[in-house]
Order: sequence, then structure tokens, then C-alpha cells
Amino acid sequence: MLNVLEMMNIIGIISFTISGTSKGVKKELDLFGTIVLGIATSYAGGIVADLLVGVIPPTILRQWQLLLLSISVSITTFFYYKQLNRKFLALVLKVSDAIGLATFAAYGADLAYSHGFSLVTVAMISSIVASGGGVLRDILVNDIPLILTKEIYATAALGGGIVYYLVASISNQGYATLITIFTVVTIRIFAIKYNLHLPVIKAEVGNR
Repeated sequence: MLNVLEMMNIIGIISFTISGTSKGVKKELDLFGTIVLGIATSYAGGIVADLLVGVIPPTILRQWQLLLLSISVSITTFFYYKQLNRKFLALVLKVSDAIGLATFAAYGADLAYSHGFSLVTVAMISSIVASGGGVLRDILVNDIPLILTKEIYATAALGGGIVYYLVASISNQGYATLITIFTVVTIRIFAIKYNLHLPVIKAEVGNR
């Protein structure tokens, strides 16, 4: 039987593999390129999580089944991508990214909380772990990472980490995991749907 952490890891891998592969196809990468992007996107979060709490080598690198899972999901996404409606594809990309963000936020928070870290540390690790895959994905295709723009992305994961710590402190980690995932997905989807974003100061271009 898989424990909660393993289940979250698998869900996160599948979601971020779909997200990374979809972006690779959108950027017109070939099959190999999209697989690499899918794996990089899905593996970053788990690797960062383990390194931050001192698990070496990272768990994800010791389980070939997870690599096979990521490759299989990536290949499936690649070949079925163009058979789907464009609007539906855009929805798939956003939803899979939101789910990946939420599950890895919960994964990072659970791992950090289990090691006895403080609220601030749990929230920070949750945000870093959840954002790692998306950052690497965007950098590899020469896009500005979402966490460096006005999008509510890492902020949603940070909020998820805070929610996890508070709920786990008064209840248990199982409930904390579910509520964290729900919270992060809800924040991310609402941010996308209603174009919510953090404040941005537009620099004025002076006379040359």
C-alpha cells in the first residue's frame, strides 16, 4: 500500500509531466525534447524537497518506476495533444499545472512538518518545492518563470504551506494534506479565472 507522501508524489509527477510535455509541444519541441521537458518538470519538485530535508540521494532518483511513469505519460500526452481542442488543451495545461503545484506544495509541507520545522520554514519549503518544476520548465523553453511575474503561483504554494502547518497542528497530517491541496488548487484556479495577480509597478521609459 502506498502512503500519503508516495501518492502525492505520483500525482504531482503525472500532473507536472502533462504540464511540461504540453508546453514542449506548444513550443514545437520534438518527441525527445518534450519527454525531457516533462521529466524535468515532474522531477524538480521531488528532488528539491528531499535535498532540503537532507534525503540523499533523492527518493525519486532511486525509483525507476517513477521515471517510467513520467516517460509513459509524456509520450501519451505528446501523441494525443493535437487530437484535442485548443481551448481544452489550454484548460488541461492550466489544471494539470495547478494540481502539480498543489500536490508538491502539500508534499513539501508534509516533509518539512514531519522533520519538525517551524511555520515559516514549512511555508518556504512548500513554496520552493511546488514552484521548482514550473520554474525549470519555463527556463528550459526560454520563458520568464511564472513566479517572477505578477501571477499568483509561488504565493499560492506559500499559502498552502501555512494552511498545512496550522491544520496539522490542531488536527492531523492527513486532513492537512487534503485541505492544502484543495486550498492551493482553488487559489490558482480563481487567480486564472478572474485574472487575479500581485501588484506590479510599471517602469516609465525616460527620454533618451
